[in-house]
Amino acid sequence: MRNIGLFLMYVFLAIAAATSHAQINLTVTSTVGSFASEVGWQVVNTGNGIVYNCQPQGGVLQTGIVFSVPAGNYEVRGFDNYGDTWNNCRMTIAYTTSGQILVNSVTYSGAIRQTMTCPGPTAVLNTNQIIATFTVAAPCFAPTITSQPLSQSICGGQPVTFSVGSNLLPSAGTFEWFRDTVSLGVGTSSTYSIATVQASDAGLYRCVLRDNCNPSVATVSSATARLTVTSQPAITLNLPSNRSVCENANDTLRIRATGAGRTFQWFKDGAPIVGARDSNLVINNAQIASSGLYYCEVSGTCPPPAASMVCTLVVAAKPRITAEPNNLDICPTTNGSISVTATGTNLAYQWFKDGASIPGATNAILAFNNYGYAFNGLYYCMVTSNVPNPNNCNITAQSRTVRVSGFRNPVVKTQPPASIDACVGTPVSVLSSFSGTGLTYEWYKDGKLVANATSNELLIGNVTPASAGKYVVVAVGTCGLKTSSDTTTITVIAKPTITKQPESAKLTVGDRLELRVEATDIRTVQWTKNSVAIPGATTANFSIASVVKADAGFYAARITNSCGGVVTGYATIEVNDPVVPRPAIELGQVSADFGEIPVGYDKTITLNGLIKNVGNAPLNVTALNIAPNDFSISNAPATPFEIAPGGSQTVTIKAAPTAKGPLFGSLNILSNAPLTPQASVALSAAYVLRYSHPASQDFGLLETGKSVDKCVTIANTSTQEITIDQVTVIGLNASEFTVTTAMPVTIAAGASAEVCVKFAPGTAGKKSAQLSMRSSNGGNATIDLSGSGEVPGGVIDASEAGVSVWPNPARNVVSLNFGKALPGMQISVVSTSGQVVADLKHDAVEAGSSFMLNIGESVASGSYSFIIRVGVDVMSLPFTVIK
Repeated sequence: MRNIGLFLMYVFLAIAAATSHAQINLTVTSTVGSFASEVGWQVVNTGNGIVYNCQPQGGVLQTGIVFSVPAGNYEVRGFDNYGDTWNNCRMTIAYTTSGQILVNSVTYSGAIRQTMTCPGPTAVLNTNQIIATFTVAAPCFAPTITSQPLSQSICGGQPVTFSVGSNLLPSAGTFEWFRDTVSLGVGTSSTYSIATVQASDAGLYRCVLRDNCNPSVATVSSATARLTVTSQPAITLNLPSNRSVCENANDTLRIRATGAGRTFQWFKDGAPIVGARDSNLVINNAQIASSGLYYCEVSGTCPPPAASMVCTLVVAAKPRITAEPNNLDICPTTNGSISVTATGTNLAYQWFKDGASIPGATNAILAFNNYGYAFNGLYYCMVTSNVPNPNNCNITAQSRTVRVSGFRNPVVKTQPPASIDACVGTPVSVLSSFSGTGLTYEWYKDGKLVANATSNELLIGNVTPASAGKYVVVAVGTCGLKTSSDTTTITVIAKPTITKQPESAKLTVGDRLELRVEATDIRTVQWTKNSVAIPGATTANFSIASVVKADAGFYAARITNSCGGVVTGYATIEVNDPVVPRPAIELGQVSADFGEIPVGYDKTITLNGLIKNVGNAPLNVTALNIAPNDFSISNAPATPFEIAPGGSQTVTIKAAPTAKGPLFGSLNILSNAPLTPQASVALSAAYVLRYSHPASQDFGLLETGKSVDKCVTIANTSTQEITIDQVTVIGLNASEFTVTTAMPVTIAAGASAEVCVKFAPGTAGKKSAQLSMRSSNGGNATIDLSGSGEVPGGVIDASEAGVSVWPNPARNVVSLNFGKALPGMQISVVSTSGQVVADLKHDAVEAGSSFMLNIGESVASGSYSFIIRVGVDVMSLPFTVIK
């Protein structure tokens, strides 16, 4: 080749792989002169002489050729295919730095007189011209991770290993493992192992890989892997070693434990308790059989299970009395006993008399020696189980109370009369009654035993003068105890004989009347006037301090005794007027109290002889005025009317109050009495309702065809028993309410009772009625009844219909939101008791619309539901109000 102006070759290097043993790509770019076909080049590894590439003979010099070489020392050789001398030839080879590979740049000038053939990349030059040398160093890049460490969940105490896969050989680099941010050390292993995992080992693990070629740069970090340490079961709150429980009481054995997937199993006396799978073991109504050894075993996700301490449970039980003591009646000075039989543990006995313990009486048998009346009383025995009792359990049983008493002398129930008048020839008996046991009787006359008189009644069949005397009966009871009656004196008498008759007299008004009678064996006297007995005139003398005209008449006296009676002759008494006659009014009573009158009732009282004429001329009553209108005169003569001297007039008055509470009034009497032309009677009454009741009862909203029962409480607020005689339902919708409580209902003082009503709406809409209660001794009352009926329809889920409420809980304003279009609707706010507290209608709504409801002060705090009715369909939407 002649006159080649210029030949340039550029060698560029790129890394082909990331290991120190990887091939390095070299890119050759050449620029030639006018005889390109005569020149070429080679890259030769000086260590093994291999030609890695060459320029083919002839043709155009190729450029951009890529081939791979390992690290090592290299020569770049140029040649002239024809062996010509290159005058003024210049070849420039440019080297660049790529990664860690350093290639030097060299420019060559001179003659190239080498020839060769280029059979291929493995050909060896016969002769060559070395125009440059360079070195290819191993690249230094971060290792490549091929598999990441994996997260793991391990039971405490088990081994665990994390590993990372990469192209980094242990001899070419290091591995540094981290837990969270803490280094676990630098090594040459791609794995990290923990032989026995602890809870503190939990965390995020990762590995940092560094190539030794440049550890500060050639480094890479793996992804993090989480280690979850699952703990074994462990008891944190253990059972006590001992526990005492009262009989019939409830108790709970508790343990607390940690560990994943905990399950519990309780054991009693070594056997599992069926169903006891909670950390708490509830012992209901503890019995003796409940005593035993208890523990709980806790199992979990990780073995082994944990067992609690063993708790010895002791039930402090009451004794059981199997034989009760019996009443004891005993003769004084004798011996006796009472006893009790019981079962239980370490029993102790204590006897009580009249509620007080008896010192030393600590045996099952209580003996009475040489019985005296001081032993009389009520006895019982307290039996105690003498066992440990830290909980102050009731470990005692009390026997029944029995009576212990000594037989006593008979007691006189009825004494015989102090004296008896006995008529000759008639029978007579003397009777006395006693209480006691085993009674027999002895009669004594004047201190001497009466033969054959062995009953408590002494009968004398034919009285003679000898029958007179003093009699006593003696009752003889159990144990030979005796009691004597009082003395009865029997006097033998005959029919009375009058020895002095009463005398007639003529008197003037104001004079004194004196009448006297004398007779034998007088026992009773009764004076009469005009053959009518005079009240209180029962002595031998009868007198009137100041006679009036009315005292005139025929007087006589009847004298009687047990043998008969006799009547005196009549004494005629005349009374003349001393002055001009005039009337005078006098009231039989100045007040009249009707007492308590139950509501709904009235009361009438008769004032017998209310208006009296105590004058000596006719009394003309001109008017009877009564006030207020709650009082009325139900029976009296029409005014004016006249009352004769000494006469009287009865008046009947009716009280019919109209308002509860006290009532006062007056009856005014006008007459011609000159001294007191007006007289008044004070009237009083109390109109009462002797029980309380609610004012109303709301049955809420109910579908037609269904029914609901509700009861109202009637409380007797008085001090006497009342009876609700009748309860009926009245009003517009009475047929849809029914009283279900049987009548009558009697309520004791201070007690209460319920009256129940069934509501069964037949049609839709609001219903109302009244509960009418009648009680003749408690008063009448009514209770308002209300409810609403609705036609049954389908129940729509509010969420499916797209209806929601916000906010929930709410205070005063809530928003109803509609996700779907709905037609016109009825909206009610209903309490948990079923009471409708708000009601409104709303037009149809479109999907996505909403409207606000101001529930304000009409709805108190609590739980409610919006009941939304669309046609026959109903949806319920619960919400809460917090004020």
